[in-house]
Amino acid sequence: MSKIFQWRENVPLALPVIIGQLGHIVTSVADSIMVGQLGVISLAAVSLAGSITSVPLVFGIGVAYGLTPLVARAYGQKRWGKAYRLLKNSTLINLLTSVIMFLFAWLLFLFVQNTNQSIEVIEESKVYLILIMISYIPFMLFLSGKQYLEGMGDTSTPMRISLIGNLLNVLLNGLLIFGLFYFPVLGIIGAGIATIIARIIMAIHVWYFVFEKRNNYKIVQDNVMISIRAIRSLLKLGLPSGLQYVFEVSAFAASAWIIGTYGPRQLAAHQIAINLASISYMAATGLGAAGTVRMGQLLGAKRGGEALNAGKSLLFLTIAFMTFTGILFFTLRNILPSFYTADLDVISAAASLLIIATIFQISDGLQATALGVLRGMQDVKIPTVISFVSYYLIALPLEWLLGSYFDWGAVGVWAALAIGLTLSAYLLIRRFYNQIGIVAFKNT
Repeated sequence: MSKIFQWRENVPLALPVIIGQLGHIVTSVADSIMVGQLGVISLAAVSLAGSITSVPLVFGIGVAYGLTPLVARAYGQKRWGKAYRLLKNSTLINLLTSVIMFLFAWLLFLFVQNTNQSIEVIEESKVYLILIMISYIPFMLFLSGKQYLEGMGDTSTPMRISLIGNLLNVLLNGLLIFGLFYFPVLGIIGAGIATIIARIIMAIHVWYFVFEKRNNYKIVQDNVMISIRAIRSLLKLGLPSGLQYVFEVSAFAASAWIIGTYGPRQLAAHQIAINLASISYMAATGLGAAGTVRMGQLLGAKRGGEALNAGKSLLFLTIAFMTFTGILFFTLRNILPSFYTADLDVISAAASLLIIATIFQISDGLQATALGVLRGMQDVKIPTVISFVSYYLIALPLEWLLGSYFDWGAVGVWAALAIGLTLSAYLLIRRFYNQIGIVAFKNT
């Protein structure tokens, strides 16, 4: 059993990333639960804004992820100067990307306004949306330091920083949304301000550890220059990774826009279900991040056979974990939504969606882990094509067909997502097994 899952090798790397990722999603859950107390319109507004801001956000995360496998490989080769150079160039790319993300989100908002959404929901979401867009800048700076540390094999420090930032976010939510302890009552605007403050603190914190604690600031500042070659290498991995996330998340974002045309209650139910399903998904991305680090370091050290076993073990771990979460969602499908709202219609609709979430748990987890493992192998082009086909050519058209044309409503939209996720998981795993032998042979 230990050989199949490689607990000792995988868990120390994956667990801190999983905890950090869960910290981010717990903040989102806290936002939804707290805002849900303000009413169905406010909850639907957060759902709509989240569906818009999440697409540019995951693109930025994917671009930032280009740093990790390159640093991991430099670490395996013991080329520290190369790792420093990659860090500095990645930071420049991330800052420029944050500006693109801001513009992208605003264009999406202008588009969504013309998709028959509730006028009340649109107006309620506008300021909150802008605040989240501003928070892209400190978040991308945070990711520069985070991905560098994880590439070096230090996943614990980013985890601690993420947890501190997320706890701060939840605390500020309580103070600013409801006006506790003499703070002003700001509603969902307070949630947006809390996010900006927390992300600024996280960015400052991670760079403190990258530079001051590790005593390499002067090396980076004095000896490492901006390099076109380094930027090209980072974008070669980062841009396809960003597009992979965009294809998947925009399919989920489109599901919110389609469901939004069915009314605020359906959209609120979608927000609850997607919030809960995101918890297990983010944990799976943690396993994928561990796969990126392990594959990069092992291949960099010319240990191809061990890289093959590492990839397999992470896929097995994912199946075990996502089976557990699927059982949990199905068993508690009528209880979990009640933490968000007292509206019985919304609770019932969310419970129906959680049944479908149960069905696609394993597929969702496997495609996330497979993407991370393939990224560690620096195989990103074909996986990007797979993501495009699965979500844009299959899932997106089916969302409208099943949800609106056949009038299955939100359940039809989620069924389409399940089909896209399953196809993606199958093709990505097949890609891994086809390529790992070639890559392992080259790196032995």
